[in-house]
Amino acid sequence: MIDPTTKRIHHNLVDAISPPMFAISLLFLAMIATLIVLWVDVPRVDQPSELATGVQPTDSLANSIGQALVYGCLLLWPVFWIDFAVARLLCPPEYRRWRDGFLVCLIPPLRLGARNPEIDSKIWLPVWTWCEVDDNLRKRLRKAFGGPMIMIALMILPILLVEFTMQGRVASTFWLRVLLHVGTGTIWFAFAFEFIVMYSVADKKIAYCKDHWLDLVIILLPLVSFLRSLRAIRAMRLAKLAKVQQLSRMGRIYRLRGLAVKAFRAMLLFEIVYRLTGVTPQKRLDRLQLLLEEKQVEVEEIREQIEALETLIMRQESDAEPG
Repeated sequence: MIDPTTKRIHHNLVDAISPPMFAISLLFLAMIATLIVLWVDVPRVDQPSELATGVQPTDSLANSIGQALVYGCLLLWPVFWIDFAVARLLCPPEYRRWRDGFLVCLIPPLRLGARNPEIDSKIWLPVWTWCEVDDNLRKRLRKAFGGPMIMIALMILPILLVEFTMQGRVASTFWLRVLLHVGTGTIWFAFAFEFIVMYSVADKKIAYCKDHWLDLVIILLPLVSFLRSLRAIRAMRLAKLAKVQQLSRMGRIYRLRGLAVKAFRAMLLFEIVYRLTGVTPQKRLDRLQLLLEEKQVEVEEIREQIEALETLIMRQESDAEPG
């Protein structure tokens, strides 16, 4: 039996920690999105002039800022381990969920949708505060994400239009390149945020990933390209020793990186069609559940009619029997 005072202390602690941890997790995700832009999208846009001249002013600045962000992520990472230790060591043993905690420590943005066993496995969300994880919450979240995510996905259309029709102006206009990069980062951040939250409230997480494989691909493609960017940074550092050979290697890496970004944007176009036509797995499931409820009502009506007829037949048989 848990002491009421101890339980209240645990609840107060979790209640106090959850909002700032949500904010820190959101910041961590934003830093990853910025790193993807700096180390994937910026070099992709600037690569033609860089490879032609062998000079990388924009890319060098992006790498410097990116390295600062990496250090920032490394400084924030221990906060998630401390949160894990505090939440697990101070709460009663029956509330400790080690696997979920370790997963959050390895992938800090997952803290955005972490359930708190100390408060009946509820989830903390801005404005809504503590929410029971059930079908009602999932419907509210789908409704909240629906319109904004379609608008976010539609952002890819003007980005592609500007890149393909105004290449010369993009190359010569700094603020236009900045707007394109910000747009790309915003799109990735929004999709990652939605996926993490909806994945966290899903009952069957593997099934959710299968049903929303397109969202998962949109999130993972830039991350894969981001890992390749680490090789490009190393190649740039070694370029002073073997400039021609390293620039050739960087060219191959840039082309692979550009291919990943093209695939990312193709998936986004597919996602736009997917969402606008309404043929998402979740919407199909909702329609089937609604159809099932309607059929159940019809079945109940048929059963009532059968019972009424059986009662009528029994009365007729009883009246027909000789007194």
